[in-house]
Amino acid sequence: MPRSTGGTAPGATEQTRGAEQFRQRQLRRRRWLSAGGALVFLLTVAVVAELVVAGGKDDTADLSGVSEVSDAGASEDVADEPQDGPVPGDAPDAGGVGELPSGGTVTARGDGDYRGVGSAGMTAGDPDRDDADTYSFVVEVENGLDVSSFGGGDAFAAAVDATLSDPRSWISDGTFAFRHVSVTDRRAPDLRIRLTSPETTREVCGAQIELETSCFVRGPDVEGERRGAAAAGRVVVNAARWVRGATTFEGDLGSYRQYLLNHEVGHGLGFARHQVCPEDGVLAPVMMQQTLSLNNGELEDLEAGAEYGEAGRDATCRPNSWPYPHGRSEGDPVDVRD
Repeated sequence: MPRSTGGTAPGATEQTRGAEQFRQRQLRRRRWLSAGGALVFLLTVAVVAELVVAGGKDDTADLSGVSEVSDAGASEDVADEPQDGPVPGDAPDAGGVGELPSGGTVTARGDGDYRGVGSAGMTAGDPDRDDADTYSFVVEVENGLDVSSFGGGDAFAAAVDATLSDPRSWISDGTFAFRHVSVTDRRAPDLRIRLTSPETTREVCGAQIELETSCFVRGPDVEGERRGAAAAGRVVVNAARWVRGATTFEGDLGSYRQYLLNHEVGHGLGFARHQVCPEDGVLAPVMMQQTLSLNNGELEDLEAGAEYGEAGRDATCRPNSWPYPHGRSEGDPVDVRD
């Protein structure tokens, strides 16, 4: 059973290589979004109405213009606009703030039950270290979810194992360790890492905003859930994000998946508060809401709940997947979590 944690864990700060160019691109992007805000709202209403009608016909949705869900702000949906060809003028490369990119088909709703995937036995970090907090975990996929587009449930489990055992992950400084256990073990795991359909994600995580996101649900019980105890809680990975990624990572789906796992597992380790971009052009803290934006002002406008302190609204970070992006021994420490 893990001990309670506290203090500050180091990540790594990089100097502002290419910061001004990156910042200018983000500023152009925000100007375009501001001008198109009214049109986006009207289109969102139309698309949501269409989805409600279609939802009764088929549990598999193309999600190409589906509004998203979780902790931030208003929905933007431009599904009625042409999606192919060059983007005119200063329009961003991929839609509005927090918008789900286009991509493969995702099952809209599973059946709410889960099955274990992958192979138990992986350990990461040093579980025998006296001062290490060792978290046991299982990996599960919601039944009814089509997993063929990313190699199946075992491929998802392999990605979890690889991410948590990477020297840039939470194991880097020896504070934490992980053990992949079987779903058939009598003792409940500390964490259940669950690939979940978008609609089930909304039900489990809550839908305060119309954006697709993932979440961590703390505690051993979830109201309405049919089975599966967990000592610390559940990492709920939204399948829409696993398949499509986020515009902030500019098409790098592998890096986004690593970020998604590290971020939500970070909540499971006890770091509930989101972080902000500390300085323009540096790597984002892993506990920043990078799924939605890399810019403090955009996150503030989405009412994501971050406290900015001395960091300015205009600060824009670069995407980062890791708590310790330089590994065990390199780089200066940076405050990435509480």
